[in-house]
Amino acid sequence: MKKLSVNTIINIKNKSIAFKEKHIFPANAWLSENIFKKTDIIIKKTYRDISSLKKGLIVIPVMLVVPLLFLLIPPAIDFGLVSPQHAATVNSFSLVFPVFFWTLGIVFTIIIGTSGAPLIAEEIKTGTMLILISKPITRTRIFLGKYLAVFLLGMVLSFIAIFSIGWITVLVNSGNIDHFISLIPFLTALYLYSLFILFLFTSITMALSSILKKSKNVSVIIILIVIVSFVAFQFIRALVGDFYEGLQLYHFDLGYHLGNVFIFFMESFNVVPPSISWQNLFALLTGVYKFTNIIDPDQRIDLGGLEKTNYYLPIFSLLIWIIIAVLLLVFGIHKLKKREISI
Repeated sequence: MKKLSVNTIINIKNKSIAFKEKHIFPANAWLSENIFKKTDIIIKKTYRDISSLKKGLIVIPVMLVVPLLFLLIPPAIDFGLVSPQHAATVNSFSLVFPVFFWTLGIVFTIIIGTSGAPLIAEEIKTGTMLILISKPITRTRIFLGKYLAVFLLGMVLSFIAIFSIGWITVLVNSGNIDHFISLIPFLTALYLYSLFILFLFTSITMALSSILKKSKNVSVIIILIVIVSFVAFQFIRALVGDFYEGLQLYHFDLGYHLGNVFIFFMESFNVVPPSISWQNLFALLTGVYKFTNIIDPDQRIDLGGLEKTNYYLPIFSLLIWIIIAVLLLVFGIHKLKKREISI
């Protein structure tokens, strides 16, 4: 019985090795030769074209400026007397709104839009795309290579900006390394949210670049989307009042959905306790919260924080816009494949 068991194990190992040699290794070789290797060339070239040290030295400070201005507000506690967890809570309260609205909102989305706008539209206009498609590489790989280059640039910028903000905040408030370590879960949640924003706006930008003839038109549309999402709908909600919910305008309010997804990441990591001090701004800007406190109906005790509007469950907002981003990615590839390219 023992001998049979050993033989069985040996047979399983032999079959596993044979399966890998017959199917897995050839598949990996094919992917490397036909997709990754050729796409890698496009990614490297495009990344070099859209990134530079000079650009980073301009962009990063712009991403940091508003959160750092919030640090001018003196803290209500003595950081030398509180635990690292308490310090992380206070620091996150001061960062949560400006990072959402400015760093990962207005600035980050415009950077992605303006970086990706010329990658297809402008190259078709100048004839560079004609040279590319004359090479032994498909239009799909060209699109994906450029898409991934923009995504990579966004990953680097958001990582540097988010963790720089966290480090500077701790240096200004306490200079305690334990306070920074305690802030890492909050910074991680911010970074994951930035990847969602990056995926969505890279898809929007590259799809528009595949459709429109002028890159400046792509940039203008991206800027308009950002203004409508983060600024205009704030006034629309105030003007229409109760009609906002009655007319179900929240279906089309990207600012609401982005706020909803942002809160989803904050709640999933449990990094920002519910507090009116920061939720008021989200209620005003995104409509995620009502201007009413959460009260225990039996004890009449204030549970802390504001009540959610709950037009959409946060996970639904996340899934809906991920699906939209995927569809835009596919649509962009399709339009580039069908687009006539000539001098």
